[in-house]
Amino acid sequence: METTKPLVIPFINDLGEMNVEQVNKTLVSSGLSGKIDQINWEAYSYKPSVSFYLAHNNLDLFVLYQVSEENIRAKYVKDNDAVWEDSCVEAFFSNNANEGYFNVEVTCIGTALVGYGKGRDNRVHLGEDQMKKIRRASSLGKEIIGKDNVNGDWWLQLAIPLELLGVKKGQAIRANFYKCGDECKVPHFLSWQPISTPQPDFHQPAFFADLIME
Repeated sequence: METTKPLVIPFINDLGEMNVEQVNKTLVSSGLSGKIDQINWEAYSYKPSVSFYLAHNNLDLFVLYQVSEENIRAKYVKDNDAVWEDSCVEAFFSNNANEGYFNVEVTCIGTALVGYGKGRDNRVHLGEDQMKKIRRASSLGKEIIGKDNVNGDWWLQLAIPLELLGVKKGQAIRANFYKCGDECKVPHFLSWQPISTPQPDFHQPAFFADLIME
């Protein structure tokens, strides 16, 4: 399903001068918001509560995730490891569907994986220097939880340089947002926009929605 009218990611000039808490409040009050609440595969019916908020300042795309779940898992601390096995939130972006799309996957403690390519296979990960440019803040800090059934609420804030995504102010993009945890006590695979595939698969740009960078 595609949205019938492109949604607008608002331009908020002062985001770069705010601290983490101020950015969170601004995103919640003035950002584009959505719910990651689509259960696309009946075998994975667990649905934690997940919201996201978006805005940009013409330099970075700011993303805030707010999550409440019953099985928090955080074991990976090295970027571009298998972050999807932990409590993970994801954003996939395309600025040209024919050329490829980015997958930005980040755990509840800020460990990230970012790749680019035309499909699930043969994706190219960003290098260490590029990964360091993605700023991250989490309510859980960098604690390695490493337990199977930790309950609670957490938030994660990202500031992704628009230059890394190849996106400019006023540009149309396509995106979908996800929540997963392949190795959590209760595995789950939620999306913002519905996905019609037989098995869990987030690498489906055909189901991305249209967004506009204000």
